[in-house]
Amino acid sequence: MRALSNIVKRNLSVYIKDKENVFYTCLSMLIIILLMLVFLGDMNIDIVKDALRHMDKLMQETVLPSESLLPGTRNPALDDTNAKTLVLSLIIAGITIVNGISASIGMLSMMSWDEETGKLAGYYVAPISRFILVSGYVISAIFLSIIFSVGTVIISEVILVLTGGTIMSPTLAIKVLGIIVLNSFSTTAFLFFITSLARTRSAYNGITTLVNTLSGFITGMYVPIGIMPGIVRNALAFIPMAQGSAWMRKEFTWDVLNTTFAGLPKEAITEYCEITGMNLKLGDTVFTPWMQCILLLVSGVLFMLLSSLMMSKKKVRDR
Repeated sequence: MRALSNIVKRNLSVYIKDKENVFYTCLSMLIIILLMLVFLGDMNIDIVKDALRHMDKLMQETVLPSESLLPGTRNPALDDTNAKTLVLSLIIAGITIVNGISASIGMLSMMSWDEETGKLAGYYVAPISRFILVSGYVISAIFLSIIFSVGTVIISEVILVLTGGTIMSPTLAIKVLGIIVLNSFSTTAFLFFITSLARTRSAYNGITTLVNTLSGFITGMYVPIGIMPGIVRNALAFIPMAQGSAWMRKEFTWDVLNTTFAGLPKEAITEYCEITGMNLKLGDTVFTPWMQCILLLVSGVLFMLLSSLMMSKKKVRDR
């Protein structure tokens, strides 16, 4: 445990001392928050309001039994407020996951730097297991990912309140923190496995660029998962960060989702959740929170073990 603690402390200390890296990571986080809230926010709000008006028209043409409707009373006067809160909550959840990924892969650059400078060879000959070595890098990245994810939530919630929304409840805050921790563990373990393939800074930078580019699509930030081809949606169901994003968005928006669609057919929420990717499906099976929790946990442990095996192979090759 002492070796693990020393590796974690050393990685965090070196990262924090690199002021440029910390600055640009923070700047990237703020830019993504502002771009998503300011530009994509209005467009998605209009889409929700159009959908509500369309549902009102269908309700006037068709009489549905009360048991097929969502609880609550339909109030079109609140559409603007409800749609805005729903969309901003959806965006905040996605940004939280994306920024956590960016922070995690930023910290994992420590490994490629150690690889290139030869410092990693010192760990190879040290009397510590490869699993402890992998855990040191992964835990460092998890800590940073959690810090940036929580920071994203706090900043976004302040913006949401300032724009007329409501702050999350303590119960939701606890759930969100739990998802952040679990998702940070799973995603970081996966990213460590991928980035451990890089042996130079240039190779690592190429992987980083690819991950940062694809993360917005994988998490459904840029393009709604529900409008992607079926084969793509099925593939995303096996990617940890996609499941973490879906779970986070569902928790963030569930209360306001029921408020926005109150008095409308229950299929309205189901369809909206499928289009936005909050309901990830494999065939006809919708992933529940418990299934997502198990998938994230198991995938994290699996990639930790695979990374340990890969680091062990590197030791053999370097000799």
